[in-house]
Amino acid sequence: MALTDTRPETGTDATAVAPSVVPSPLTIFGSGDHKAVGTFYVLAALVFGIAGWIAAALASAHVIGSGSFLTDTTGTQLLQTSKIGLILLVIVPLFLGLATYIVPLQVGASTVAFPRAAAAAMWTWLLSSGVFIVASFIDGGFGGARDKSVSLTLLSLGGLIVALLLGTVCVLTTAVTLRTPGMTLDRVPMFTFSMLVGGSIWLLTLPVLLANLLLIWVDHRYGGATVFGAASSQFGQVSWITHEPQIYAFLIPGLGIVADVVATLTGARLGQRNLLLAAIGAFGVLSVGAWAQAAIYPAFSEDFVWQAMGLLVLLPLLLLLGGFAAAFKDGKPSLKSPLGLAVASILLTILGVLAGALLVISPLELRTTSFFANGQAILILGAALAAGAAGIGYWGPKMTGRQLADGVGKLNVLVLLGGGVLGGASLCVLGFATRFTGLSGAHDTLVVVSVIGSALLALGSLLAILALLSGARKGAPEAGADAWGTGQTLEWACASPPPTGNFGDLAVVRSPEPLLDEEA
Repeated sequence: MALTDTRPETGTDATAVAPSVVPSPLTIFGSGDHKAVGTFYVLAALVFGIAGWIAAALASAHVIGSGSFLTDTTGTQLLQTSKIGLILLVIVPLFLGLATYIVPLQVGASTVAFPRAAAAAMWTWLLSSGVFIVASFIDGGFGGARDKSVSLTLLSLGGLIVALLLGTVCVLTTAVTLRTPGMTLDRVPMFTFSMLVGGSIWLLTLPVLLANLLLIWVDHRYGGATVFGAASSQFGQVSWITHEPQIYAFLIPGLGIVADVVATLTGARLGQRNLLLAAIGAFGVLSVGAWAQAAIYPAFSEDFVWQAMGLLVLLPLLLLLGGFAAAFKDGKPSLKSPLGLAVASILLTILGVLAGALLVISPLELRTTSFFANGQAILILGAALAAGAAGIGYWGPKMTGRQLADGVGKLNVLVLLGGGVLGGASLCVLGFATRFTGLSGAHDTLVVVSVIGSALLALGSLLAILALLSGARKGAPEAGADAWGTGQTLEWACASPPPTGNFGDLAVVRSPEPLLDEEA
């Protein structure tokens, strides 16, 4: 059977054929198992997240007072490296890892499409990440003094993008072609649908970033006639992925995680589900930002389209908030850490999108410095990290076979929410200093608050790792197939952890909540 064929409706009980096994660190070598690949992505991304948020904190601390502990060049390069790294080494691979593990389970597939390609993508991403970090340490950041190190940085970023795109293709192909009988696209779980939307935006926009890097590399390496390779203009050609509206594209899978967590841990079906699917789709459309490049289109921030996108993105977010609020009202919320992390992600998303709406309003003059835009980016990336942590807490029992330590997750709710607010909101307040001169004297204080926030986000990444690893502790209660007792989607129909092949027989899916249909 080809990897893209539809699986037959009948089969052998998978749990009788192969036992459930938690992937160990050694199983990743030579493995094409989507569960091992996904787990490795998640753990590696969180480790990089600790380093990335610490780097962001150091870069911010450099501008406090005299900023004497780093040179201006080093501080600038560290800030630029951390911003790019938090996206390509942390947020995107974190969601991609969860998707590689969970999407096949949610759609009833036996594996991810093109499993060898998925494993190759993970290894390419890991190798490129290591090269990127090393090159950055040897003065190879954007505009670095060592030409060969800069070339190495550009090549490693190209490898990162190619790897993430390949992994995304595997996940999207799984969601489109390997769905179990009866699961139409409007019946797929919310996380799978959000990966379809978010992954499609990545496939549309990240190749543009790759083209930017190629142009910079050729010009830098061979001294072309254009100025794209000049040290002073390199980062400006790639910084668009860290700004509005493109920054929203890296949050989209988090919206699906929040939706699945809210539905399961409130025990309520999501009402007006098709409207929520449309809202995620609209959020994706409004996050396409590859055209808003200051290096190529300097006046983009005065463009009506850019300003309208920054305001209109509030509408799909309001629709999603309405759906979540209805689930809380109609259901019985379970005070578990995944739900708390989902709420933290929602709050940070609201703050980030509101900050984006203020940013596009020209009379406020918030674009005259980078503080406000950087603060908004921290809010959005913090929201994405909180959503990823919610996904780890939610699907962790499925991945490990045992209940996770809920206390660690609950502590992480406070850490990530506090880190996102302190790290992002303080810079947004500082951005208003251009309008309210009374804030200018609070510069150092607000930056210190932002440094504390970034440090908390680094701690949150560590706590997310500890939460997942807590499922391997001795004496932890076994999770069972449905770890929460209120599971609605197919991943809660197989053993925890899933056996080889994931499923045996599956009934034809007739609604977006097949497990609730069985109970009825």
